[in-house]
Amino acid sequence: MIKNTVHMDRMTIRTDKRAIPIIKWTIAGKLLTFALVTLQLTGCVKDDLYNTPHPGKGAVRVTTDWSGASSDAVPPQSYTLRIGTREQTAGGTDNAFNALFEPGRQDLLVYHQAEGITLTGHTATVNTLADGTLEPTPGYLFSGTEELEIVKDDTLGVTVKMEQRIRSLTLALKLNPGDEERITATSATLTGIASAIDLRDGAITAAGGKAVVPDFAPGTDVGRTRAAGQPALAATLRLMGIMTGERQILTLAVTLTDGSVQTFTTDLSEVLKNFGEKMEPLTLDATLELPAEGSFSGTITGWTEVDNGQIEIH
Repeated sequence: MIKNTVHMDRMTIRTDKRAIPIIKWTIAGKLLTFALVTLQLTGCVKDDLYNTPHPGKGAVRVTTDWSGASSDAVPPQSYTLRIGTREQTAGGTDNAFNALFEPGRQDLLVYHQAEGITLTGHTATVNTLADGTLEPTPGYLFSGTEELEIVKDDTLGVTVKMEQRIRSLTLALKLNPGDEERITATSATLTGIASAIDLRDGAITAAGGKAVVPDFAPGTDVGRTRAAGQPALAATLRLMGIMTGERQILTLAVTLTDGSVQTFTTDLSEVLKNFGEKMEPLTLDATLELPAEGSFSGTITGWTEVDNGQIEIH
């Protein structure tokens, strides 16, 4: 009886030793399962709380709208995005800004470098030539601005309408047939022209007007509203605008084959008073009556706006 008891105890002991590893593996499995479930739950909570990899800041994506460009202007291939003090070069129409921002209000300015124009801060200024007159044909300038409200853990998409800041002006002086052959040289100035604007809204910031030199050259009027083939003197300018409160006076000196110099002065203030309201090319024409041989009574008369005006320069 004593022997059986000992035998049974030994069997029990052996059985318990085999059970210990099983119990250990069971506990480890439960712990591993618990850890996996906890990790999955933690991942789900993070996805629910944050929409982006930058939960504390906001991103900005900018789309530029160039549909307001005039028929003769070509939008630039590259331009600058400026938010606060940060800038980056962009191209095309859709760009993500390469910096993140704290939540709150920010100002976005989109602009580019145009030929013949100097940019300083928010101001664009037409370059001044050595003779003190303005660059007569600067490049077409565009700019646009938007107020942004940055939201953390989100990407703000904004569309900026690009505004054209330079407009083309053609001045055409119709001549009597044969008068074009009497002209050997011309020189001219147009006063009261704006030289600087604020890129944010296009407001003129120049303190006073400056002069620009129209380069009149012989040509042929091929506009649809007048007799095709009529000789003319024509000049094309590109202007930021005119100075309100100043007069836009065109002075033209014409040297004739007889050696005389005829000077004509004409006031364009009335026909240019709404110059900045549109950006499509503007053509103004008038009639230039040269004096007869030995006379000094030439005139410029009849300035009018021309629809679809076109002058072919020779």
